[in-house]
Amino acid sequence: MQENKSTNLPRRVESRISETKFQELLTLLSKSQNQTMSSLVRDILCKQKLVVTTYDKSLDVILEKLSLIHQEINAIGVNANQVVRVFHKTGDLSKKLALAKKLANNLNEILKKQESLKNMVSPLLDKWLQK
Repeated sequence: MQENKSTNLPRRVESRISETKFQELLTLLSKSQNQTMSSLVRDILCKQKLVVTTYDKSLDVILEKLSLIHQEINAIGVNANQVVRVFHKTGDLSKKLALAKKLANNLNEILKKQESLKNMVSPLLDKWLQK
C-alpha cells in the first residue's frame, strides 16, 4: 500500500509554519473528514472542497425539551385512546358525557403542547433555513 501512495504522489513538499497556523490546522483537522495532516494540507493546496463538521451544543437542551414534549404528547394520546375505548363500551349517557369532557381536556392539552413545540421549533427553522 505504501508503494501505491508513492506512485500516485511522487513529489514530496516540506514547509514550516508558525505555531498559531499549526494550531489552526489541527483544529481544522479535528473537524474535517481528513485522517491525516498531510491529506488536509493536500486538499487545501489542491483547492478541493473541505467538509467540516460542526457540533452545536446549544441544540442538546432543545432536543431534550423536544423529547420531553414528545413523551408528554404520547402519554396524553394513550390516555385519550383509553377514554375512547371506555366511551364505546359504556351505554350510560351521563358517563359518556363525562368521558367526552375528559377527552376534550386531553385534546386541549395536546394543542397546548403543540403550540409550545411550534414556539420552540420556529427559531430553529429560521436558523437552519437561512439563505
